Amino acid sequence: MIIEGLREIKNRVAGNSNAINFFLRVINLPVIGSVYDEVYLNYIRNKIEKHPISVTIEPNNICNLRCVMCPYKDSGRKKETMPMPLFKKIADEAAGLGCREIHLTQYNEPFTDKFIFERIKYIRDKGMRSSFYSNAVLLNKEMRKKLLDNPPDWVRFSVDSVNKRIFEEIRTGSNYEEVVKNIISLYREREDRNQELPKIEVFFTVMDKNKNESKKFLKFWKGKCDFASLYPADSRGSEKYVMLKYKNLKSYPCFNPKRVLILSNGKVTLCCVDIDGKIELGDTKKQTLKEILSSKRYKEIYKSQLKRKCKIGMCKNCSKYYIDSAFYWWFYD
Repeated sequence: MIIEGLREIKNRVAGNSNAINFFLRVINLPVIGSVYDEVYLNYIRNKIEKHPISVTIEPNNICNLRCVMCPYKDSGRKKETMPMPLFKKIADEAAGLGCREIHLTQYNEPFTDKFIFERIKYIRDKGMRSSFYSNAVLLNKEMRKKLLDNPPDWVRFSVDSVNKRIFEEIRTGSNYEEVVKNIISLYREREDRNQELPKIEVFFTVMDKNKNESKKFLKFWKGKCDFASLYPADSRGSEKYVMLKYKNLKSYPCFNPKRVLILSNGKVTLCCVDIDGKIELGDTKKQTLKEILSSKRYKEIYKSQLKRKCKIGMCKNCSKYYIDSAFYWWFYD
């Protein structure tokens, strides 16, 4: 019930730019802001200290769509698939560090990965949960059967409109009717099996083009999936998709040292905004996860963010650093 309550609050905030703007104005007031900072920053430290690590592995960096708010189309990285031996090495090390969940996502469509189900099984055999995001374009009958036969714990499908024209303008290369049919079919087929997994979440990225649809979206998907969620577009693709002006706001910690992001080439990078892995924090081909997490550079970035003295240009110009992170940690589980 608590998690559901937090999800409802998050949806209400994420789907309403006026609500976010009001909240940000309030916590940037001198007195209220000082109190919020003391409570919030202490909360972040305590939560991270107690939380186990989670690992995101990009199985490949191949996607079949060119969505308007996503910088995938601008990435200069070589297209490649992470070999299974490297994947197993990382998963083994993650399990040894107490990791409970591995996310198979980043700049990719998981169903383009020929090893996706082998990866899911390996993660489960190691006693960890798995999850990923998908655009559901490739979720045909055959793929749905494979997914239900060897399910991850959680699948999040991106559907950014309930209007065919707007959806296909946002998700370039997609077909609205097919995507909706694929997701609903997966949900019903799972129910027919009396199967709990995978949990199915439908995800809506809020931007100017679709911001008036958020309530319709939540209403449409009720009873057709397990969860429907809203999230405001960030500046990773372009600032034109961000509904908020954030340049004069206080920054809050964004980098989470307990969440490790590993690209398909084995490099550990800062966060999801670093599409080409320019901020390299380690290389799993040459180092263990423990060595990377214990490195001076890794620790310095987190420390600098907590003190609001981060000098990384990518952070200074990122909406997440000013907007999402101002309330994100309350919902971090």
